[in-house]
Amino acid sequence: MKFLGFLLFLFVFLMAFWCLFFLASVVPYFIYVWIREGKLENDQIPN
Repeated sequence: MKFLGFLLFLFVFLMAFWCLFFLASVVPYFIYVWIREGKLENDQIPN
C-alpha cells in the first residue's frame, strides 16, 4: 500500500513538472507569435 502511494505521488509530481515545463516553453512562444501577428496586422503585409 505504501508503494502504491509512492507511485501515485511520483506520477503526480512528474505530471506537474511536465506541465510547468510545457507552460514555460510554449507560453512565451505563443506570446511571441501573438505580438508578431498584432504587428503584422498594423503594417502592410507583403504578398
